[in-house]
Amino acid sequence: MNMSHVKRLLGYAGRKKGLIVLSFIAAALYAVSTVLIPYFAGRAIDSLDRDYLVIIKFVVIIAICAGISSISSFVLMRVNNSLTYDVCEGLRNDMFAKVGKLRMATLDTTDPGKLQSLIINDCETVGDGMILFLNQFVSGFVTILVTMTIMFMIDYRIALFVLLCVPLTFFVSYIIAKKTFGSFKKQSEVRSDQTTYISETCENFTTLRSYNGFANRRDVFGKINEDYKKISIKAVFLSSITNPSTRFVNSVIYSGVALIGAMLCLGPSLTAGLLVSLLAYSNQFMKPFNDLSAVYTELTNTFACLSRMIELMDNKDVIPDEGDLVPLSEDAKEQGISIEFRDVTFSYVPGKPVLKNVSFTVPAGAKAAIVGPTGCGKTTLINLLMRFYEPDSGEILVNGRSISEIPRDSLRGLIGFVLQDTWIRNGSVMENIKFGHPDMSDEKAIKGAQVTGAASFIKRLPGQYQEKIDNRRSDISEGQKQLLAITRAMNSDPDVMILDEATSSVDVLTEVRIQKAVKELLAGRTGIIIAHRLSTIIDCDIIAVLDKGELAEIGTHEELLANNGFYSELYESYI
Repeated sequence: MNMSHVKRLLGYAGRKKGLIVLSFIAAALYAVSTVLIPYFAGRAIDSLDRDYLVIIKFVVIIAICAGISSISSFVLMRVNNSLTYDVCEGLRNDMFAKVGKLRMATLDTTDPGKLQSLIINDCETVGDGMILFLNQFVSGFVTILVTMTIMFMIDYRIALFVLLCVPLTFFVSYIIAKKTFGSFKKQSEVRSDQTTYISETCENFTTLRSYNGFANRRDVFGKINEDYKKISIKAVFLSSITNPSTRFVNSVIYSGVALIGAMLCLGPSLTAGLLVSLLAYSNQFMKPFNDLSAVYTELTNTFACLSRMIELMDNKDVIPDEGDLVPLSEDAKEQGISIEFRDVTFSYVPGKPVLKNVSFTVPAGAKAAIVGPTGCGKTTLINLLMRFYEPDSGEILVNGRSISEIPRDSLRGLIGFVLQDTWIRNGSVMENIKFGHPDMSDEKAIKGAQVTGAASFIKRLPGQYQEKIDNRRSDISEGQKQLLAITRAMNSDPDVMILDEATSSVDVLTEVRIQKAVKELLAGRTGIIIAHRLSTIIDCDIIAVLDKGELAEIGTHEELLANNGFYSELYESYI
């Protein structure tokens, strides 16, 4: 148990101070009313040879205590459930927000399944542990305190005997819990692997079946599942032996109380009714220890998950605060956006540069193309321009200002970005077109779809613009999804348009329509196009040719062909 993690968790609970106070009051009422029942039951037994009215009085008191116990128990569970799920809500919100702050380099090397498991499964486990703890801890503590007080009032010798046996229960629980923590932590890690593997499989059924790869995936999943089974059996076994172990200790204590009490009953110091109360109290006194021991053991699973969650929330590889950075002025935008790459060097892996001293300028309003063989660094240049990554050296300037001096939100607000791999959110067609600009009017969204040609297939959908879609819809082609992505970018009315192989999944006729729409869109705007189809960039103002991470050539289509260099070779091989 890491106390710093406990404090972090209590910090979330501290936001609901009213619920905490109510939980303590309900727990105390439940414990006191429950503990008093055996005492009055013993008094009733000792009154059997007296007036029945006395017995009835004790029975009424017992009934009142039982009623208070039931009501307070109900209130306790409702309050603790509410408090726990408030805490879980805060934890999930903070983890989800943290994911949004992490650098792309961290996200690229983190399994999505691990993040899903942390935010959903591990948080649920922490919630279960909290409910168990809240329902047991305060009431258990009060029960122990009140029970021991009454036992000392009845007979201090039996009370001392029971008290001296308590460390044995804690010792047994501690030994088991110490072994359990590592198993539950390993279980949580394997569960993350399961989530990642299932998610990856479910998202790629078409590819798996095309290559007859499902059988192999099934075998690998079977191994992961077997590992999960083994570690779960070990963890659950270790946690489950706490209860029988502590119950054995309880039986020994109960037998000792019965023996000592029976001997004391032979004299005048203890009555039969009070012996019955003491026997009940010996069980009642140890029950909270059993419960708390079980809670402590189960909390090992909770803290194993909590430690992983806090590791995510404490990750320092985050996007730095940009509060002092000044956005581009509206006047600067009206003059057009120029982009300059100045001696840019970058490497994903230290010592293995993907880009080496790349320098070229895209004037305001110009249409530039970046071409080159696969892996030469074309998309990496765009990733650096979007500030998904930062250059190792050199800088990128927008209107003469380094992009490191411009807030990321302001910079990205200038740019319409269409990727080769299309992402469609789960929602309606209209919501996808308006993504990033939810206040856009329906009329503007529909007009954009008409310009790009997306309207032609949208009208054939049963719900048209209100049709619910997602990436898994097989009746919507990749080309149609890409049309939606282009419409989404165009409707944002960007100052700069970037197309990264944006027409790779569309047919020739659709490509011609998109090219016409893009040409209209780029009028007066700066454009950057990454393309393997060299026919689509012939009329660009600038063509930057990359080879092995370096700028091999730059110029217009005609100039580059006249140079008879690397671009000429690419073009000859293309045609």
